[in-house]
Amino acid sequence: MLSRLAIRIATVEALKGKTLVGDNVLDSEIGALDVAADGSIRTDTQKPFLSVYTDGSKAEGDLDARALHDCGRLDLTIEAGITAAMVETDDETGESQIVGIGIPAADPAMEMYLDCVDRQVVTALTDPDNEWADIWRGLSLRIVTVERRRTADATGVRIAAHQTVIALDLLPEPAMAEPIEAGTPFDRFLAKLEVLSDVAATQAQVIRSLLESGNDPRKAMQRWLALSGAEMAALGLGEPDGPDEVEIEIGGAGPAVTVEPAP
Repeated sequence: MLSRLAIRIATVEALKGKTLVGDNVLDSEIGALDVAADGSIRTDTQKPFLSVYTDGSKAEGDLDARALHDCGRLDLTIEAGITAAMVETDDETGESQIVGIGIPAADPAMEMYLDCVDRQVVTALTDPDNEWADIWRGLSLRIVTVERRRTADATGVRIAAHQTVIALDLLPEPAMAEPIEAGTPFDRFLAKLEVLSDVAATQAQVIRSLLESGNDPRKAMQRWLALSGAEMAALGLGEPDGPDEVEIEIGGAGPAVTVEPAP
């Protein structure tokens, strides 16, 4: 959903240029790190990389009756990888070195490289001067767990990879047919996305279109809360003898919505 999309893009942009991989930060790159049929690990990338994925999410516990808009807990995966082929040559000695850290391209050096990148990821996402990281922090309520995994493969071209899996509680989806409040993390996300590139501006336009739901605030409220027709009638919405207006609080998604019953 949109909150998953937003935090994934914010993660990618917050990490670009902030680690040893430079701008090679990939968004959901399917082949960045793959497991072949024989169980070996492989990659199609040509240089050290980070790849960001939004994996499973689950909303449970104290939910609204039909809270399909509640994103719940999300596993955000940040994958770092390097192979023995991703080296640079020292012009003076002719020796192959790990890109960016200038030490011989041996297995311990590859692990050191990834450990350094892992630390740089943390530094970037907690940087108070990194605008995308600030948006990233604002899009979640809290971090629940952080799990770090290591994997390596010695068949063919040696490859080493680390995974950081961050389980975090996302904010609920932005409400439909409601203006996005200025200065909120989602508003700042869209504003940054619109000026990032032509492609990103189109993405922002598509996201804004998904938040529109016509001119009838009653139907927008019914859709957001997933109310049945009978429940709408019980609230007096659509009933000719109902109250002049009803105020509904849309939990976690913005201010209360005041809806006039249909004539």
